[in-house]
Amino acid sequence: MPPPPASPRVLAVDGNSLGHRGFHSARAEAEREGWSIPFVTGAVVGMLASAWIEGPYDAVVVGFDHPTNQRKLDHPEYKANRAATHPDLPGHLQALRGHLRDCGFTVAEIHGAEADDLLAATVDTCAERGWPCDVLSSDRDLTALVGPNTRLLRPRATFADLKVYDEAAVQDEYGVPPAGYTDLAALRGDPSDGLAGATGIGPKMAARLVRDYGSVLAMYDALQHLAPRVEAALRSSRDRVLRNLELMAPIPHLSVDVEGAVAAGVDHRRVEATMDGLGLYAAARRFVRAVTTPPPPPLPPIPSDPDDLVGAFAAAAPTPVTTSPVSGEQVSLF
Repeated sequence: MPPPPASPRVLAVDGNSLGHRGFHSARAEAEREGWSIPFVTGAVVGMLASAWIEGPYDAVVVGFDHPTNQRKLDHPEYKANRAATHPDLPGHLQALRGHLRDCGFTVAEIHGAEADDLLAATVDTCAERGWPCDVLSSDRDLTALVGPNTRLLRPRATFADLKVYDEAAVQDEYGVPPAGYTDLAALRGDPSDGLAGATGIGPKMAARLVRDYGSVLAMYDALQHLAPRVEAALRSSRDRVLRNLELMAPIPHLSVDVEGAVAAGVDHRRVEATMDGLGLYAAARRFVRAVTTPPPPPLPPIPSDPDDLVGAFAAAAPTPVTTSPVSGEQVSLF
């Protein structure tokens, strides 16, 4: 294997988020075929293939929730409103961990921590070294990790439809920079996690307060300068908002072996062999195509004179034609 590049691009993956989506997308096929084939793994590797167009990537780190959740121990109301987990899901997530390790990816799990915490540690390590990092997750709380060299890839209706958040996209959608997102979320609350926000403070007001004061703590230091209605709302909700801030912030000082992941690289032949050994042939082919197909050439710059548009595109390099899938092969999800 060649030595790792000087500035490797890392893909940090929320294993629980993708595993949940993979489980629910695979259930229909598994009910027909039986669970003897690990369709969840096939779905997740297919999701990685879909994300590869935003790369390519030199390393993959996959974080998982540990069964012991320190946030739930400290705050029993955290995620207490969620529906019961399907009884089969934990077993499939455990199998997924092993299969991803067999593929050569770095799988991280730390007692008491959630996948979010491990992705935050991965992003911190990359930022310290100046390495670009993309975070792949459906969890919008990870918006706070976006930075100069970090993007969030959030799937929408399908995994082929990824919304890419850089700093400008976060500011445009939420009205605050990524560094202010956790403060915004603490004020707004998160019903999906059972966390109520500040009573009477809507998303627009919350964004304005974060822009004006920079943080929740600075807001509370300046309560006397706020409009009476806003002051009263923040004062009455203080305990909830500060609890949210604590729960939404990543657990600090965690260690993830990102350098080991970079040294290991991405071996598509190993992924293919692992997937083939599991009977996931379509997922194997899909991942190999994603990793080995060269990216399309960049679009030409837009000329200042609209009359030059035709000439600019005519001068652009042609997009290479791929023959995969071959001979009318129908590609299934797994």
